[in-house]
Amino acid sequence: MNPESLQPLLQTTVNSIGQPIAYPRDGTPEISALLFEMAPGEETGWHSHPVPLVGYIISGELTVYQITGDKRVVSAGQNSLESVGVVHRGVNEGSVPCKMIVYVLGLKDVPFTVSVEGPPPA
Repeated sequence: MNPESLQPLLQTTVNSIGQPIAYPRDGTPEISALLFEMAPGEETGWHSHPVPLVGYIISGELTVYQITGDKRVVSAGQNSLESVGVVHRGVNEGSVPCKMIVYVLGLKDVPFTVSVEGPPPA
């Protein structure tokens, strides 16, 4: 493989809200790659992740709302390195489906997403 033909998509030591990346230390490590699609207007609901997770947007865009009130938009060709242990939700506010590949650096038999109660929509 010619190193000059590689195009970096993501290289960081912190996630989308500035938390240092920390890999799970207890349990059996498991990496998953998932294809996820959200229709226009669809949302994930409030949730958090106990492990590192990165989503690569193939098409469309995703708006991510943190429970703190912060908001960011992730578009096609961009990565979303999700917060760990911080409540947030994703919403497809666009007019086309949002399609993404989600990579989970998780633990075997441990859910990578935990649904939680969030504030009511504004």
